Amino acid sequence: MNKTKLLGIAVIGLLLINLGTLALMFFRSGPQHSDHPPRGEGPKKIIIERLNFDAEQQKQYEVIIADHRSKMHELNKNSRELHDELYSLLTNTTIDKAKADSIILTISENQKALDNLNFDHFQKIKAICKDKQLENFNALVQDLTHLFAPHGGPPK
Repeated sequence: MNKTKLLGIAVIGLLLINLGTLALMFFRSGPQHSDHPPRGEGPKKIIIERLNFDAEQQKQYEVIIADHRSKMHELNKNSRELHDELYSLLTNTTIDKAKADSIILTISENQKALDNLNFDHFQKIKAICKDKQLENFNALVQDLTHLFAPHGGPPK
């Protein structure tokens, strides 16, 4: 087999692989799972739908969200600043291990505050649920780690 014929087979093979990939992407781009709204609609829509909130509950939920977002914004900002400070230590010739440990401890305290904030947020959501919605809330709690995963979204 000469080089030209081998090159032609390779080009055809790569073309078929590309067409297969495009076909797979095209056919898989159908409707997403109903628990996962399009990007940008976020957890708010999921919670309202899953818990069947009425208009009054949605107003209460809006207040809860506003409070949660402002506190999350501040804690996330602190986290970025702390990580920047930690990694800036790497630019020094010698690394101050005590300073690094201190920053890491502060990062862990900030993460604890984030987790407490999220936990309290869902307690407030539970508090506005009516008795008949608590079963749906409990089902939602089982899905929290998948629905609101910070990286990569929910598993397929």
